[in-house]
Amino acid sequence: MTRRRRWAAGLAAVLTATAVAAVAHPPVAAAADDLIHGRDGAAFALTPDWGLESYAEALQAELGTRRSVTAVLDAANRSTTQCNTAQRGALPEYYDRTDYPLPAGQILTSSDSFCWDPGDSKVAYWVPQGLTGSSDADDDGLWGDKRFIAVSWHYDKTKAGTSMDKGVRISLVDRATGRYRHVLLVQPTRTATPNFTAVPIHAGGLAWLGHYLYVADTSSGMRVFDMDRVLEVDAGEDAIGRQGGAYYAYTYQYVVPQVATYKQATVISESPCVPQKNAMCFSSLSLDRSTTPDTLVAGEYRDGRSTDASIDGGRVVRYPVAADTRKLVLASGRAVPRDAVTVPKSNVQGVQTWKDRYYLGRSSAYKHSFMYSGLPNGTAPAKSWAIGGEDLYHEHGAGITAGKLWSVTEHAYDDETGAFIDRRAVFAVPLTDIG
Repeated sequence: MTRRRRWAAGLAAVLTATAVAAVAHPPVAAAADDLIHGRDGAAFALTPDWGLESYAEALQAELGTRRSVTAVLDAANRSTTQCNTAQRGALPEYYDRTDYPLPAGQILTSSDSFCWDPGDSKVAYWVPQGLTGSSDADDDGLWGDKRFIAVSWHYDKTKAGTSMDKGVRISLVDRATGRYRHVLLVQPTRTATPNFTAVPIHAGGLAWLGHYLYVADTSSGMRVFDMDRVLEVDAGEDAIGRQGGAYYAYTYQYVVPQVATYKQATVISESPCVPQKNAMCFSSLSLDRSTTPDTLVAGEYRDGRSTDASIDGGRVVRYPVAADTRKLVLASGRAVPRDAVTVPKSNVQGVQTWKDRYYLGRSSAYKHSFMYSGLPNGTAPAKSWAIGGEDLYHEHGAGITAGKLWSVTEHAYDDETGAFIDRRAVFAVPLTDIG
């Protein structure tokens, strides 16, 4: 894999400015309005813990089955499909809301799309959430010679009718062949005998930086997994971890171990997560390559707007990323935000930034929703978006220019009636079409 990294000569100045900005207090509006507002991001500084890395190394040594991402893609056992009529109905160009009509000039059209094997498009208890790909992983948009997309799915044990939470799986999709394979995310145990457990989080956001996969952990921050340590396990038992000398991962053949966490000072205890003035819900992740250095963008979902202007419809916080290590840049031992904003829109499931513009994908379970875009201190006009749209991923163009903005839709069933509605798809819209 090409490891070209952009490292600004003025990084020291950037870090100084970042630290100053984080402790400063930008003006706070007295009440919620329709503008994107700059906010103080100091409360969202994250403390790193890479203590699991040594346990992941021990697990790798014990198993002796390390595999490359390329090898996993070459062993793909499922195929994407062309989207059917119901699935295409979830896409932005099929917007048909009469309660919030949009003129033709505000209807976005997807430029690329695919759908899942029926075994995944119809399953109720695995739900697609986060999205990333090889444009996040490397500057040239490739992993070796592979262009791929990765999608996270969280396990819904209630829908599965079990008390066992299988955690999070990742679908690695080869864009050239349309073939894909699931791998299970696992957390190494801090024990003398190497072992692992599932990772029972929502995984609403993904960003793949170098060989690190950053995954949103809603109430606390982020978890980091090492994609250079994909490990093959025994697929013969629906069990997790070491069982009688063999290792299993709920019949999945590959696991990816966690190596680190980035945690905010206040972990939110409510479930589902409720945003607080000094603690946010980490609902989505994306990578912005238009900044120097690159920034990891964390977005917050809020079910409705708040009368507290420091929260409003949710926050978006950006963290500088070191070009050489692809870890978050630290100041006094913590990852300090470059900047933070509140957004005047609720139910935002995915956020991307590019050249200072914010792209906000609003979700809707049963009707088409909206893509908002705007600059800080400006409004965010609406265009059409997908039913059940989730995380966002910018597949940049040649030379790191504006490319395609991808999203994934989540709904297979109507939660109220249980009816199969078949609305899962992965699609892209040209970023320049959004504005």
